[in-house]
Amino acid sequence: MNKLKKLSKNSVRKKLMITFILILIIPLLLLGYITYQQSANSLNELGEQNLRNSVIYTNEMINMLNEEVEEGNISLEEAQEKIKVMLLGGERSEDGKRPIDTNIDLGENGYIYITDEKGILLAHPNLEGESLWESKDSSGDLFMQDITDKALNNGGGFVYYDWPLPKNENAIEEKVVYTQYNENWGGWIINASTYIMDFNAPADTILYQILIVTIIFVIIGVIIGWLFSGNITKPLQLVTNRMKQLANGNLSLDPVEVKTKDELSILALEMNNMQTELNKMILNITEASNTLNQQSDGLNKSSNEVKLGSEQVTTTMEELASGAEVQADHVSRLAQMMENFKEIVSETNQQGTTVGNVSMEVLNKAESGSNLMQSSANQMTKIDQIVKEAVEKVRSLDSQSQEIGRLVSVIRDIAEQTNLLALNAAIEAARAGEHGKGFAVVADEVRKLAEQVSASVSDITGIVSGIQTESTDVTNSLEKGYSEVEEGTTQILTTQKTFTEINDSVKNMAEQMNNITTNLNAVSTRTDEMNESIQEIASASQQSAAGIEETSASAEETSSSMEEVSIQAKQLNSLASRMKEIVSHFKLN
Repeated sequence: MNKLKKLSKNSVRKKLMITFILILIIPLLLLGYITYQQSANSLNELGEQNLRNSVIYTNEMINMLNEEVEEGNISLEEAQEKIKVMLLGGERSEDGKRPIDTNIDLGENGYIYITDEKGILLAHPNLEGESLWESKDSSGDLFMQDITDKALNNGGGFVYYDWPLPKNENAIEEKVVYTQYNENWGGWIINASTYIMDFNAPADTILYQILIVTIIFVIIGVIIGWLFSGNITKPLQLVTNRMKQLANGNLSLDPVEVKTKDELSILALEMNNMQTELNKMILNITEASNTLNQQSDGLNKSSNEVKLGSEQVTTTMEELASGAEVQADHVSRLAQMMENFKEIVSETNQQGTTVGNVSMEVLNKAESGSNLMQSSANQMTKIDQIVKEAVEKVRSLDSQSQEIGRLVSVIRDIAEQTNLLALNAAIEAARAGEHGKGFAVVADEVRKLAEQVSASVSDITGIVSGIQTESTDVTNSLEKGYSEVEEGTTQILTTQKTFTEINDSVKNMAEQMNNITTNLNAVSTRTDEMNESIQEIASASQQSAAGIEETSASAEETSSSMEEVSIQAKQLNSLASRMKEIVSHFKLN
């Protein structure tokens, strides 16, 4: 209801009126704005042209009067005063002011004035004789200096600045000046000045007229729009009221008549058709709900009867299922026991196989060990022979080193005798004097060689002594090693005999394990056959029990379904009654 109230506030008539007013106002305002801007621009151009023409005309008059002065017809002062009177409309009064010539139309506040190059006013309505050179406008600009610069350096032109109105000094408006320089009479600067607002006064009048016309057109448009929107909204109101009555369930009303030949008449016609179709549909629903109510009562009775029969079947099947479950349980236990026995036999068989494999590995290791021991015995025999030969060779080396020591001792004795002989020869050579010098040199060299031989023999003696000591130690070590080798050879031969006995025992054990494994395989095969038979019996018992349970479950599902059918039949009966109640809300033809 609140939503309808909100929608009613945004009525079609109101929207049409707003649209109609906007269509009128927007073009008129745009047209008025464009017209005002064009008028203002045109008036500004005309005003500026008027200022320019006034200055040019004044310059021409000055040039003409200057010719009169040059010809001697009038004096310079008379010519200058004549120009001032012509521009301002009268002679200067006692208070220094001059009237403004109304024949020169420069706007309400426009006039022509003359300055020199220093900004002194030579002709002015109020300030003649004063200087505006340092005067500033509202923006702080030295406007008189700008005007003078424009006249002297640019050949003349327009200057714009802000200045208070004569009748209201608090009101600041934009002012325009056209300036031009005349070199006669000491250099006069002619200025035509006025306010921009004086140019735009006619444009403001046009703007007021446009606003008045716009208001008149809006009022006329509102009246026309109100009448036009009424022709649209009245048929819509009829249709809306009829839709409200249809929503309240009143389908017994006469068709709505709309006299227009547009979409509104089509809308009314379609609404009448909808009312007719709703009337037919409600009648059909009423008949269907009555039939549905009757059939739901019959369905409820039938479902109750089927429910009782299915409950009896369920009770019987539950008893059968209980007996089948007991039988299947016993068979399942037997099957489980056989399965456990089978697993034990299988595990024993696997262990026997494992022991057999381990026995074979032990047998292989024993044979390998026996072979290795045989090889070790052969090696020890060879080592015994080699060590024996080494002992003999070291003993021979010790004898030879002792012989070398004896020979070295002989050589050392010879070297000592040679050294003594060389010393005696040197003594005899010294006795012989000059004749014995050559022999003395030879004797000295022989002595040196004998000393070197003696030193070398000492080194050899040390080396031979070391060799004898080492060879003696090696001989002792080899003799001890030979004893150990003989003992090791004896132990290896004993170990080889032990390995041969172990190998024979392992062979016997492997043969026994093979026999055990063969017997276990036979037991496992018979156990598998027995287990398969028991499994088939258990499967059959379980299938029988499952079939009985499925039948019992189906009976229970049937009973449950029939109970649901009974409930749904009651709900259907309730819905049919509710449908009749809803349909009775409508008023039918």
